[in-house]
Amino acid sequence: MIRKAIKFIGIALLLYLLFCLATPFIPSLKERSIKNQIHYLSKILDGGYDNTLQQRFPEGKLFSNALLALSVIEYCDSNQKSDTEYAEIVDHCVMRIQSQRATQNFNKDLNPEYGIFYCGWSNLVYSRYLSSEIFAHSQVKAEVIAESQKIVNEITQIQCDSSRILRSYSGGSWPADNLIAISSLKDETLKRNWIETLLERSDHKSGLINHSDGEPSIIRGSSSALLTYCLDQSGYEKIAEYNANFQSIFIDTYLGIELVKENADGSNRMDYDSGPVVFGYGASATIMNIKAQASLGNSRSKVTWAAMNTIAAPINFCGKKFYLLKQEPMLDLFLLWGCVEL
Repeated sequence: MIRKAIKFIGIALLLYLLFCLATPFIPSLKERSIKNQIHYLSKILDGGYDNTLQQRFPEGKLFSNALLALSVIEYCDSNQKSDTEYAEIVDHCVMRIQSQRATQNFNKDLNPEYGIFYCGWSNLVYSRYLSSEIFAHSQVKAEVIAESQKIVNEITQIQCDSSRILRSYSGGSWPADNLIAISSLKDETLKRNWIETLLERSDHKSGLINHSDGEPSIIRGSSSALLTYCLDQSGYEKIAEYNANFQSIFIDTYLGIELVKENADGSNRMDYDSGPVVFGYGASATIMNIKAQASLGNSRSKVTWAAMNTIAAPINFCGKKFYLLKQEPMLDLFLLWGCVEL
């Protein structure tokens, strides 16, 4: 009896692992994964979990709602879906992004108002929503249009004379936040000049954009993965060369799985942006790189996502999917955002 039970458990575990690994390669499994993640994440954010994230991360409320909204919009666009249910999810995210609680950790006196982190991520949501078919079902059209136009006008006015790196917070500037804002704009000349300013300000011999404006010679895996994605989304003409440099410095491949070092020297230095760093490889960098490489057509992004999906021990039933026993929803959000790109 015991041997049969062990055999049954072994077979069940093997099937579970196979389903986890196969998810990004089988359209029906990927569709189920995305839909169930959206359902779970929208429910917990509607229930106020973004306020909990705000207590854990300085920009947790904004960031969580932006990632969910972007995931829903991109999923609908790539699958030609346009219905009220998904628009309602994005509308709820927009209202929370514009709430006083979401802006309270940002400085209203910065230029643009609340800083470029807030303006960049929120306008990325607005710009993607405005160009999406599901926007026709939105109940907050006026709020989206007005706030997007306000942000675009402020940025355009600031950058009209000469491009500069804009502050994320009162205490400093981060190039990745600037590039998020750049990728939300339509003015190609402004985008091109702003990108050149970021490249020129970096002092790293690789030509990669630095992590923090205060440290021009320091590059990081997590921010470099995000920068690579944003450069691609912004139409940067040398993105293939840039990505090759990024890969040569930060990425090691094992059995088709791309692991990304957080620090160029392979050390284990970490902070809340990097997430856990194990043997030099950063969780945030590796997961963000899935999004970046998928946007560039790298087939290994599916293999890497499959591995991360399996390691994160997903539970997917009753129309809900979550990872790590619901302990790290930011992981759920980033894996969802990566999956819709595959």
